Amino acid sequence: MASIEPEVGKLIGWDQILRHVFRVLSFDRTDTTSADDESVKASYERPYGYLRVESPILNQPMRLPIIHRDDFRLASSVFDEPTVTAAIENQTAELLLTYAPLKVIGGGLNGSTLHCLHYILCPRGTLERYYPNSPVGDRRMAKPEPETLFGPFVYEGMVRVGTGSPAL
Repeated sequence: MASIEPEVGKLIGWDQILRHVFRVLSFDRTDTTSADDESVKASYERPYGYLRVESPILNQPMRLPIIHRDDFRLASSVFDEPTVTAAIENQTAELLLTYAPLKVIGGGLNGSTLHCLHYILCPRGTLERYYPNSPVGDRRMAKPEPETLFGPFVYEGMVRVGTGSPAL
């Protein structure tokens, strides 16, 4: 019998993942569609989609619901690009994300209408360099420092997936 992966918002609280860094393993669009005019159509009963993610802070991969249209667009912009998808599948690159709302309310929930997932495309192994098996990694597990990888968070205007090889 296959194991069931925990889902953020159900078995894992949003406050437990707040500002931590995750590697995106896959993108499930559910029944959400998007068009060239950037319109996104999703079911009212479900999130826009799901990201399957992993991190040293967890003992197994988990499902992260995409709850904001712009966060769905950003994930789509990566997974709609064949060369980027190939680099992720070939494990030469990785897409990292962090859940960091502009305003946080009870339970770690997003307290604003703005997007809350921030992405960076970087060389494979960056997640392990961010969470090394050392006091630095322990410190980041206790008190995340996602700006080290992502730079200053952008919530409005030119929202995009970052790229690069952050110096850790």
